[in-house]
Amino acid sequence: MSASARPRNRFDRRTLLKGMALGAVASTLPTSRASAAAGPITDGASVPALVIGSGYGGAVTALRLTRAGISTHVVEMGREWGTGAGTFCSTLSPDGRSYWFRHRTDQPTNYFIGSDINRDIDYYAGVLDSERFATMRVYQGRGVGGGSLVNGGMAVTPTRSYFQEILPDVDADQMYSTYFPRANAGLGVNNVDPAWFESTEWYRFARVGRDQARQSGFTTQFVPNVYDMTYMKQEAAGAAPKSALAGEVIYGNNFGKLSLDKTYLAAARATGLLTVSALHEVTTIRPGTHGGYAVTLRQIDDHGTVVATKTVTAQMVFLAAGSVGTSKLLVRQRALGNLPDLPATVGTGWATTAT
Repeated sequence: MSASARPRNRFDRRTLLKGMALGAVASTLPTSRASAAAGPITDGASVPALVIGSGYGGAVTALRLTRAGISTHVVEMGREWGTGAGTFCSTLSPDGRSYWFRHRTDQPTNYFIGSDINRDIDYYAGVLDSERFATMRVYQGRGVGGGSLVNGGMAVTPTRSYFQEILPDVDADQMYSTYFPRANAGLGVNNVDPAWFESTEWYRFARVGRDQARQSGFTTQFVPNVYDMTYMKQEAAGAAPKSALAGEVIYGNNFGKLSLDKTYLAAARATGLLTVSALHEVTTIRPGTHGGYAVTLRQIDDHGTVVATKTVTAQMVFLAAGSVGTSKLLVRQRALGNLPDLPATVGTGWATTAT
């Protein structure tokens, strides 16, 4: 989510997006909504808008574009997972579905448990990627829905005083009256039933931790989440298949979680103007011969074999491949001379949040 750095010069973002997008692609908009329904993207295709990545940034972008009447194509490195029993593997019994092209898991818990609990797995396009850099390791979601598939689902609206301290030039009134509520509604943010929390066996240890914290002088509060807490109550009552209560989280939830494929992306698809191509990785972006951009992609199968290389033309390209993916893609394009006008600051200042 972004806002103008100077409130006095602020534009209405939706109006600005519509004006720029419609002006750029008016001559190429489809004549019917059905024309955007075919996929995956084909070699030589020409699209009005291409969104790289289907995580939070990509999903929101896709929804805003399609609701503005613009035919939009999203390309995603990972799989289209779908939902239902057996889609994802369990946390305690990982298999090839757990990790993105690894022969062995790389459990985040290894680093504070102090012993190796990793397991050998099949080499497969799994849902969680572990990417190692010189001084850090980054875990990323792989699949249509991006990081929403594998994160804990916490959806915290920052304390207003903290927000204003860190981003003093952003219009806090607008953020708290319009954009945070809009995001929470779109994501399906909800809260645990306090009465149920106090009585259910499933939160017994959380209650112990809460009570110990209070005895030590700390305050506690509930954290909003995109996991459907009504569904969790049904799990506990034995009225629905267990997902969160079966320990599912970092390798995806078969039920209950309101990941982006069920919220923002589903809403964009409902317009009839969104197409998604999974297992497609962008390798090159360069200015097109007749305007727009020429984008080269490689399509892989579930086992990492390249099955096709495609070049498509897009009037607009939106990079939403995450902090790691977008940064790497831009730095590579600048180094190859494909996008020579990118500023020298691209790729700099990238670090952990604690740096």
